[in-house]
Amino acid sequence: MAKRNKNKTPKLGAVPAPIKQPKKAAEPEFRGGLLSWRFGKADNAGPFAWSNLSDEIYREVLEKLHSYEGMSHNEIDNSGSHTISISKLSKEAQDRLTEIKLDDLDEIMSFRMNGKARVICRPSGSLMRVLWWDPEHQVCPAPKKHT
Repeated sequence: MAKRNKNKTPKLGAVPAPIKQPKKAAEPEFRGGLLSWRFGKADNAGPFAWSNLSDEIYREVLEKLHSYEGMSHNEIDNSGSHTISISKLSKEAQDRLTEIKLDDLDEIMSFRMNGKARVICRPSGSLMRVLWWDPEHQVCPAPKKHT
């Protein structure tokens, strides 16, 4: 008859890791990455609505956005496009962000179309989530020179 172990303490073969961290792929970096565009959550109401574009201007804007896809970060910067801190936006733009529940953003990206016109996006790595059409440069008005 086999001897029984009266001390029934379990033995561990290995110590389990106390915390598991899920692995997430890093977002692609905008600098040096190819840009792509998403229009699914574009704002179609309010003062900077995409619904304000005529078909002709819409086609022109799409062509211009397409031209940005192959540019380097430096080329985009030199085109007059840049990021903007939310605190520097006009009151109207900040109020609209609150209204559409995007007031938790730190910055947005402004792409220069021509003259005053801008396309405003929410950057996520190299993915640009199109937000607003700003034909009169009112989202973040530039200070007037020589006033």
